[in-house]
Amino acid sequence: MAIKVRPILKWAGGKSGLLSQMWPHFPVDFERYVEPFIGGAAVFLSLPELKPALLNDSNGELIHLYCTVRDHPRELAAVLTEFTLLYSEDFFYALRDEKPEDALRRAARTIFLNKTGFNGLYRMNSREQFNVPFGKRPKCPALFNLENFLRVAEKLKSATLSHADFEVVLDQAGPGDFVYCDPPYAPVSKTASFTSYTHRGFSLDEQARLKQAADRARSRGARVVVSNSWTEEMLKLYGDWKIVEIQARRAINSDGGGRGKVSELLAVG
Repeated sequence: MAIKVRPILKWAGGKSGLLSQMWPHFPVDFERYVEPFIGGAAVFLSLPELKPALLNDSNGELIHLYCTVRDHPRELAAVLTEFTLLYSEDFFYALRDEKPEDALRRAARTIFLNKTGFNGLYRMNSREQFNVPFGKRPKCPALFNLENFLRVAEKLKSATLSHADFEVVLDQAGPGDFVYCDPPYAPVSKTASFTSYTHRGFSLDEQARLKQAADRARSRGARVVVSNSWTEEMLKLYGDWKIVEIQARRAINSDGGGRGKVSELLAVG
């Protein structure tokens, strides 16, 4: 039985709890795994075999973190141990305001802010600044598990990591590739939009550009699966694909009453 490898971040829209619903719709005989929006990496880390992978995200801090975990997992763990001892509201805001030049401190900062910020959010404003407030927990939560770090590092050794626009990545996909796209979701209401994992946001025009790039990848022989919200716009956009309804539970919401089940779309090309 394969040892479970867990995501190292708490990520809004993470797929750990949905994998059992999603896996029946994924191909099993692919040669390379491609993910243009890696996020928390739950799907990649759940792959049962080590295969070549192309992992990308427009969030440069996220890609830097994964490169650091891959290359220096024990050293990163040591810095996070130091951060645990320094845990306080003052330290949180001081670190949030930093732009560390040291590679290990920069990667540790991403994990610390994610795990100790309010409700596990990762959000950036238009000035590319992390702007989530302190989570006010009385004790520092666990920032890492060394054995899991080492397992994640081993998985990442088979991957090429990039920080680019999703279209650049999709245009590299072809025969033998399985492409999974988990973009920022289309809003389900005028007040529900949350797309600020980078400073750019993700508009409906971007959703359409993603669909066009995914169709091109399919035309070259790649197999593509896309997750998104169950909305009229997304159902229409992916109307020429097979559409599967997935039942998700909101894990990150400032209102505890807003954490019930919700339908998501899985478009299978």
